[in-house]
Amino acid sequence: MKARVIMVASCKGGVGKTTVTANLALSLAKLGRRTLMVDCDFGMRCLDLVCGLSDKVTYDVCDCILRGISPERAAVRDPRSPSLWFIAGPYRYGGGIDGEGFRSFLETASEELSLDYIIVDTHGGEGVEFSLAAPNADIALVISTHQEASIRAAEETAKRISELGSAETRLIINSYDVKAARRGRLPGVLELIDRTRVRLIGIVPRDDSMLERQVTGSLAASDGRSRSGKAFANVARRLDGESVPLSVE
Repeated sequence: MKARVIMVASCKGGVGKTTVTANLALSLAKLGRRTLMVDCDFGMRCLDLVCGLSDKVTYDVCDCILRGISPERAAVRDPRSPSLWFIAGPYRYGGGIDGEGFRSFLETASEELSLDYIIVDTHGGEGVEFSLAAPNADIALVISTHQEASIRAAEETAKRISELGSAETRLIINSYDVKAARRGRLPGVLELIDRTRVRLIGIVPRDDSMLERQVTGSLAASDGRSRSGKAFANVARRLDGESVPLSVE
């Protein structure tokens, strides 16, 4: 069975795409779904750091597509779950990957690792990575925060993804400040949905420990007690077909 490909995207950097990718992937793996994370941000390529796997990387996406390394060989197993793998982005990208090559890579990875999901972390812009991922995604998760620039970028991101051929787009509101929204200091959920024009699939509450987690390579999804960890689990279950009520409490 072909893996479901999930693209995590925003035309704006700094909204938490990589953090969402890592935590959502672990949450799916904890459901027993065989999941591969692919770092398709060829500029920053920091998914390995967020996951704490940088010292385990030998091969990258370019090695698979351009140099004949099999995805099974390139994939690093995440020690947090027997159902989770990671393939790094290239240290330097000199071009050469086209849509057909990227599609073939995804199909081969799906087959070799018997995957249920492939989650592709993309660049904060509309570079080659964006154009490679969007046409091959079954669903694109557009990430937005309360920031005005982020909200505008989310709307533009969804529009661009649709033009490139992705089947669906869904909104994840990241770092949501419930108290500030209730006081009217920041946009609330309904306003964010209206302004981005993207259907909501999940809300991740603000978590002040997230920055520390990024430094240490730990993930909120590892902790089923934290609000952010529960939120990522909620999104994973919704992606996997469960009817889970949205909650920001």
